[in-house]
Amino acid sequence: MRIGISQINTQAGDLAHTADRMAGISQVAAERGVDLLVFPVAALTGPTPVDYSNQGAFLSDVAEGLIDLATRVDCACLVPVVIPVGDGVSVEVAHLHDGIMTPIRYGKQVRSPFSTNTEDDGALATLEIAGSVLGLAFSYEDLDQWRDSSQSVDVICYLAGYGYAVDDVSSVLGAALDDGRYQQDALETGAWFVGVASLGGYGAQVFSGSSFVLAPDGQLIASSPAFEEDLLVADVGQGAAKEGARNVTPEVYDDRYHLWQALVLGIHDYVHKLGRSDVALALDGTLSSMLLAVLATDALGPTHVHALLAAGGAARVADVSRLAQALRIDARPTTLAAADGLMARDLMQVELAALARELDALALSSLDKTALALEPSIGTACASELAPLGDVYRIDVLDVARLRNTISPVFPSLEVRPEDLPDVGIPIPSWGCERLLERIDSVLAAHVEGECDLNTIIAMNNDEEVAAAVLQALRDREALRAPYPSCLVMTTRTLMECRMPAGFAWRDSVRPEGVRTNEAFEALLGQDVDTPTDVSPIASRLTTEGIEQHRSELLEAFELLRDLAVGPGGEWPGPFSEN
Repeated sequence: MRIGISQINTQAGDLAHTADRMAGISQVAAERGVDLLVFPVAALTGPTPVDYSNQGAFLSDVAEGLIDLATRVDCACLVPVVIPVGDGVSVEVAHLHDGIMTPIRYGKQVRSPFSTNTEDDGALATLEIAGSVLGLAFSYEDLDQWRDSSQSVDVICYLAGYGYAVDDVSSVLGAALDDGRYQQDALETGAWFVGVASLGGYGAQVFSGSSFVLAPDGQLIASSPAFEEDLLVADVGQGAAKEGARNVTPEVYDDRYHLWQALVLGIHDYVHKLGRSDVALALDGTLSSMLLAVLATDALGPTHVHALLAAGGAARVADVSRLAQALRIDARPTTLAAADGLMARDLMQVELAALARELDALALSSLDKTALALEPSIGTACASELAPLGDVYRIDVLDVARLRNTISPVFPSLEVRPEDLPDVGIPIPSWGCERLLERIDSVLAAHVEGECDLNTIIAMNNDEEVAAAVLQALRDREALRAPYPSCLVMTTRTLMECRMPAGFAWRDSVRPEGVRTNEAFEALLGQDVDTPTDVSPIASRLTTEGIEQHRSELLEAFELLRDLAVGPGGEWPGPFSEN
């Protein structure tokens, strides 16, 4: 079977334009002898469904568009469609060929003669093309199922639905094959492995491309470049030579360089897909504001970037002026002055809003993830519509800026100064500002992306004083983050996803070494513990019969919660873990 992967960047929801592009690509693919052309998850509908009130109308238009497209394509095509399932999302796949549109995954009422699905196949969708059985996967959990499945397929086609995340190396697909999971997936399933990557910015999510094809032994057969459109064609499955072209060299993954490219692509697509061309930002002397100016210039060009320069008081005023000159952007001094630091910041936001309105530009915030976590102030004004760095820690801002300076040295100074540190009540230690910033951000990352509590973070050789102060500051500023703009998603878990209820009284605390909360919880569920003194007082007071009763009641309650949360079709939409 000859398979084609169309790595295209589209305007999600612009169905007519996207359908025209798909039809044109299918013509090129047919000329190259492609049996099946696969489009990425985000191409037609984007990675997230529309709001509930518009779902019916939107999906109706999508279905009509697919039926029409089926009459126009020149080869068989798979087109994913993101659909709502309960409170979450899932992916349907439409097979288009010979004027017929057939839903593959959930549309069991429309059976296809080439489909090998049965009513008992569950989530492991399959179809037969050109004598090869193709298994579909849409998530890491699906890939795990294929590893464990006794069902035999010739090819696994993974239509990746995850956006780029700097802390998930598998999210960059073929750009980091040696570090990701996919070679092992091919080896354990014994099947050809086709990774279909989305490309482009779709709202807050960014997809970096890099589709690829692996032989059953995990060797790379073909790959598409990251951050570029491409049509990848390869022979897979029955009749394909396993000893095909082996001169394809995997990319060497540089996480800082990939992050920079993802930010540039995200800014470019966010601005242009909103129908805008220019941005306005405040160059206030912070590391993040300087990096944002460079990223915006790389994404849009210097004539489309307009910056307000700090009027005074910033430690890097001279650096800011030199940076603006080096970038050749439109830079203007602020005209509103104020003695108080916070007041000056607020007035700059007022002037930024006026500038953006005057130029019909998108106002950008330079707030990074560290700032959003630890630095919000009561009543702070914010005129920006997007914070591109809002999911990037400040230590990573510094690393990306240093990398960018190796490409062309535009930053006059890149050192961490006392004013670059968030105020969490910790004096600057003798070992310096940059190391303290590293420790602050490592605590945040362990808590936010790693989902670790305070005592786990301390056990990971983190400084107890720093860890406690950072998590306390994070909780204290919980409600203050609400007015700030959305950000480009660059990690597996944003600050918005680890929110605690407003006014929640419980706070995590440092516990004595002998008190282990996991053992207390195990005792409550009736599991074995070392000694009664290792557990909480409530657990130690329970009799054996009482423990079993509590355990049974808790498990029954958890099962009921799961049944209530599982959406139609047995999908698990969240927000709870499947465990």
